[in-house]
Amino acid sequence: YQRRVRGLTCLVLLLQENERLIQQSCIALRNLASQAAMQERVSRCGALEPLYPLLRHHDPNIQTAALSLLHNLSILCENEERIIQMGYVPELTLVVRQWQIPEGQRHAAATLRNLATPQHIGTLVTSGVVEVLVSVVNNPKTILPVLYEVTAVLAVLSRDMEAQNRLVTQQSAVSNMVQLFAAHIKARQDLKLVFYTLGVIGGFSSNSVLRDLVVRGTDIVSQITHYITPDTPADLIKVVLWTTDLLYAHPTINGGVKCEMLASVTHLKAHANDTDVIGACEDLLAPS
Repeated sequence: YQRRVRGLTCLVLLLQENERLIQQSCIALRNLASQAAMQERVSRCGALEPLYPLLRHHDPNIQTAALSLLHNLSILCENEERIIQMGYVPELTLVVRQWQIPEGQRHAAATLRNLATPQHIGTLVTSGVVEVLVSVVNNPKTILPVLYEVTAVLAVLSRDMEAQNRLVTQQSAVSNMVQLFAAHIKARQDLKLVFYTLGVIGGFSSNSVLRDLVVRGTDIVSQITHYITPDTPADLIKVVLWTTDLLYAHPTINGGVKCEMLASVTHLKAHANDTDVIGACEDLLAPS
């Protein structure tokens, strides 16, 4: 055990050496920290502290390697508070905004996703993370792996009241984002992206202005109905039913769409095996 600790400590010390050693040390520590059992040991050896200046390193390879290590260390719940207290959130937000380094951008967004726990959401929102996420979603140059992570973070933050208030002030950007979401949902080609997208839309539903942008500006509600089938994966159908329940009562949804939706829910309930799915169907079918 002591040999392992000494080995980890040496790798951490190398993070402050020449550039070749820094990159290789980051990669080695990242690989070790991909194992849950090693994340605490790597952290205990002081790996978090020397990573901070590396996020602005002039070499994008070193920057990306440091971000990948920070991503793995952020999985450990005990590190969340330390990462935030050390001031990493503004640095991660800056990296997410800089789409020129897609792999680093992906790791930065994934780290923010790990930090987006209930006790830290407020810190992320006040750091301007929400506005940056919207701009990245709307950027046509954003690659799909980055879009997954960014939309996943936004799905968590969109339920926060302060985040919603900030989004209301930039309705044009949000409207553009919702149009993109509607296109993803209609295409039905990438279920992972649809899952995160519906998470964002569901979060919007508790804010009347944002809900109107979703319902009045798109055909999302009718498109969601196409996913209410026994063939839809269980995780996705749960978020589909949750979003449907939140949007169903909007006054602009016409009777035909509602009837089609209820018929689909009735059919799903009759063929579902998952008790959570059956319960969600029963909630939607219950008289209001």
